[in-house]
Amino acid sequence: EKKKINTSNLKPEEKQVLSLIQENKAIFQADLIEKTGFGKAKMTRIIDRLEGKEIVERKRRGMTNIVVLRE
Repeated sequence: EKKKINTSNLKPEEKQVLSLIQENKAIFQADLIEKTGFGKAKMTRIIDRLEGKEIVERKRRGMTNIVVLRE
């Protein structure tokens, strides 16, 4: 079952990234960058904000990050 996430205070790009994470359960940060066309720095800032709201979390995988929904 999908956890209800309040997206009313999210920016459009945050919603876009969040929906990709929800579809894939876990996704590499590099894949998010590729699918959205956002730059690395922008993606990092978006994920930082989503992490700050405790919606997602990053897991280190070698040279890259996997982004997952928080339980």
